[in-house]
Amino acid sequence: MSTSEALAKMADHSQVEIPQDARDKARELKWDEGLIELALSKGHTLQEVWQALRGNVNGETAKQFLAGGSMVRPDFWWMKVPTEWGIKARPADKEMGLTIGDLNIGTYGDIPDVWNNRSEIARGSYPNPINEDMGYTIFEKAVIWADCVVPLYEIAIRDRWISSTDLRWASLEVLPDDIEKAVCQLMTEQSDRAYYEGALLSGWLPEISYGYHEVKFFLSTVIYDVARHCEAFRKRALSNGGGLGLQAPTDFSRAAQEARSFPELAAILFVQDSMLLTLFKNGDSIAQNQLERDMYALVARDRQRLMDYHIERMKHFLFKMPDRREEQNLYLAKAEGRMVKDWADPVVSEPLAILLGGGRDKIEAGQAKLAELRKQQVQQYVDDLESATFFRKGLNGRFQDMLKS
Repeated sequence: MSTSEALAKMADHSQVEIPQDARDKARELKWDEGLIELALSKGHTLQEVWQALRGNVNGETAKQFLAGGSMVRPDFWWMKVPTEWGIKARPADKEMGLTIGDLNIGTYGDIPDVWNNRSEIARGSYPNPINEDMGYTIFEKAVIWADCVVPLYEIAIRDRWISSTDLRWASLEVLPDDIEKAVCQLMTEQSDRAYYEGALLSGWLPEISYGYHEVKFFLSTVIYDVARHCEAFRKRALSNGGGLGLQAPTDFSRAAQEARSFPELAAILFVQDSMLLTLFKNGDSIAQNQLERDMYALVARDRQRLMDYHIERMKHFLFKMPDRREEQNLYLAKAEGRMVKDWADPVVSEPLAILLGGGRDKIEAGQAKLAELRKQQVQQYVDDLESATFFRKGLNGRFQDMLKS
């Protein structure tokens, strides 16, 4: 390349800001003035320049390389980064094997309250001097952390199930038309809710910085779980002579979609996830066959892990940020109001009443049993909040009425 061509390309890179400490290091290594700009003009990145400087490549070697000559033997400077060495992680529980918790030893187990690095650096590795902002927005441990995510992740990947083979689809028998329609409507609603929760969490996962990878791992299992639930519910609706029913109400989903922060989203989902867990734990009372009983039990097992996270996260959050305790009442009130509205919709309440009563002609008995179920759901929700050290102020009036009935 001629000098004029090199200068032209250098001009193209005049907008690249070269840090002063990079220039100082280059001067120390006797790099000619303009050599950094020349490297950039030849297509090398500023990060590559930094790597050369950190590797103590002298000016003559750098000039020879840029001129197309051969490089001297590398000194493997990347082997000299000051990370903790000599680590031998061992399983604490032989049955569980080597878990992500077993890796949190030495400095690798230091999980800071605030993670400032905006790149996708693995916690414990040595940072490059220049890295790109990857768009993370959640850097405070208190907002998303719960100690239980470490064991819950391991349990989640161990306890995964497959709806296509773990449920005995061939065992299904024809049901009365009103019962089948009620089952299919309930399956349609629950498939919708599972799908949407997974979609919501998927959207928030990239916001959490890489410093808290254990939380990201666990939430990934939750997304996978609810996808499986969506699939299983849909299969049940389409496997016994029925079909999908009416779309589920979207008022609650809208409230979750409108969340502007992770604490708001978590508080809103706390309401729904507590209520749904109680519903699935009562699966025997609405199931019409063994397949449905097995399905509800498996879903409840998955949902219990999510609820454990909700409780521990809120407890940790309130302990670390007590000034944000009252704020939670706003989010919970919004979610409770939307839940009450959903429950009042015949599309939600009538299928359950039919299944609980044993048929459309026994709807009154079913409605009485549904009232008991709703009371149990609300009471468990209040108990879950108390387990998270949160004592609800201003519980929704309709919920209060249910507890008194």
